[in-house]
Amino acid sequence: MAKPAFIYAFDNLGPDRFAELCGDLLGSRYKGFGFLVLGGVGPDGGIDAELDTSLAIWQPESEEALLDSVIRPGKTVIFQFKHKVVARAGSQSKARTQLLSLFKCRENYTCELHSQLILEKRPTDYVLVTNVEANSRFRAKFIELCKLENPEIERYQVIGLDELEVWVGEETRLRHLYFPTIFGPPRFDLRIQLSEGFIVPHYGGLDVDFDHSVELFQVSVFNVGTVPSYIGSSSSISFRVIVDGKLEPVVFLDLGNEIMKRINPKPGATLEPGRKHTYSFPFEVLAQIKTKGDEVFPVEVVVTDEIGNTYSAPIPENLREKMLTA
Repeated sequence: MAKPAFIYAFDNLGPDRFAELCGDLLGSRYKGFGFLVLGGVGPDGGIDAELDTSLAIWQPESEEALLDSVIRPGKTVIFQFKHKVVARAGSQSKARTQLLSLFKCRENYTCELHSQLILEKRPTDYVLVTNVEANSRFRAKFIELCKLENPEIERYQVIGLDELEVWVGEETRLRHLYFPTIFGPPRFDLRIQLSEGFIVPHYGGLDVDFDHSVELFQVSVFNVGTVPSYIGSSSSISFRVIVDGKLEPVVFLDLGNEIMKRINPKPGATLEPGRKHTYSFPFEVLAQIKTKGDEVFPVEVVVTDEIGNTYSAPIPENLREKMLTA
């Protein structure tokens, strides 16, 4: 089935509500994220009905992933939210052209990158967040244009419509809060908790031949919805990993030990409301990701249920390091 061209009514949110949604999405993903300005005066001294100025700042305390890049402590990331009523613009292509025009200085116009708020914060990274669909050509043009206007900023990125739709799809509470006419109260809703554990020989009296303790990466899936949920198997759990600057999904089909099949939930087992299933992955198996490239950074765990809903959780620093050193 083809992906619908329109899922969430971002156009209808308006600039302030759009910025609030983006703030909630980013705030749930990144520690230390916070708004600088929510709504305000643009660089030309006026307020545009479609494109308003909304800024946020993020200063990570530890290494974290932002799209396909790793942001390290000591960096300052500025997010600028730009809402566009695409239907009024006439097309996504025209909306992209109008966005690009905001990032080029010209006579009687100071572009966004030279606004006082941004210059005062001296960011190392700048991220445009927009409800406009950001194709590869737009991203390349945006980065090229921005580097010419303000080369002091190390890196530029775009969070566009595709990313926002994925993130909203993973945040059941926010999806219901911001799009109540499309989605009713959440029926299917899972929460993910990541932890570490271990298993010792003859665990639980299981007659499986292995002679050493096995350290485990554990994915606990809680059903906080109102109806039963179903997860196919441990292969329905994937790991998003940045490999040499590219974000890739990694699925571990062979966990390397017969006991894993016995301790993990059976494929298709019912996950009742108020209950949890815990899936275990040996760290020694996860360590295979180290061979995928020169620079490898595990980002998050993604769980997909049998009807296609996805849920994710960021991989904590201690578990990430263990994955790379096992």
